[in-house]
Amino acid sequence: MALKTKIVHLLEYAGLKASLAFFGAFGLDRASAVGGWLGRTVGPLFGVTGRARRNIALAMPELSPSEIENIVTGMWDNLGRTIAEYAHLERFALPEERHRIEVVDAGALRSVAASGGGGVFVSGHFANWELLPVVMRLENMEGGEVYRHANNPFVNEWMVSLRESITGGATQIPKGSVGARLIVRLMQENKFVAMLADQKMNDGVEARLFGLRAMTATAPAGLAVRYNVPVVPACIERLGGAHFRVTVYNPITARAGAEPFEEVLRITQELNDFLEARIRERPQDWLWLHNRWPAGATRNA
Repeated sequence: MALKTKIVHLLEYAGLKASLAFFGAFGLDRASAVGGWLGRTVGPLFGVTGRARRNIALAMPELSPSEIENIVTGMWDNLGRTIAEYAHLERFALPEERHRIEVVDAGALRSVAASGGGGVFVSGHFANWELLPVVMRLENMEGGEVYRHANNPFVNEWMVSLRESITGGATQIPKGSVGARLIVRLMQENKFVAMLADQKMNDGVEARLFGLRAMTATAPAGLAVRYNVPVVPACIERLGGAHFRVTVYNPITARAGAEPFEEVLRITQELNDFLEARIRERPQDWLWLHNRWPAGATRNA
């Protein structure tokens, strides 16, 4: 690593630790509230917010400018809270804080776990998305979670350590070839893999999201087809402050005897349809800042 790059990374990491110390000085609820205020006050002023506005208008052209702004403000409120909650993330896994995460239809998860064959636990960047693997821990589901390696190695090391602590040592799976080998091992051990499947994936397949062409990851569908495991979709909602509802939906399974690639396409589209439906229900809870659709995308493309 070049010295200049290392210095930049160290400064970024120092800024992160300072932010965590700031929010850590408050209790969890107060930190979340302060983060939300900062998010909705400052966030809409950032240039990247233009992408969120364009994404919302593209996905839901029926919305008025004021409705779009309400979603943008809500999105930044949620993002500010989520960032602040990183300073207290370990608390969500404590027994005395169990009341903060309501799990709806957890029986679907338990029945899959009871089958002993493992599975894939899938969601998107809803509310505080870091809670997905926490739910796995609360429901005694062994396995790992997929994450994107941070560009800053110091930040990445901190994030991996934090996630290991809140999940009780769940395997941390970086995206890429190393992660692929870890996923294969977990599938062979009949365990679970948690992942977020709502970001653009250039080496994925073209599916539809809000009626628009969207390059989409095939990993969940590919695992379902290759290892004959269920894909269990879930959605995380922010109920207010640092309280959440995680709703588990019926598992998606591969059809016996179907052509494998066609099944991958079908399941991938079904997951996109699931994500779209949840986003429409609570658009302020989703992270609209992703570069989800190709530049110049139109509804007729």
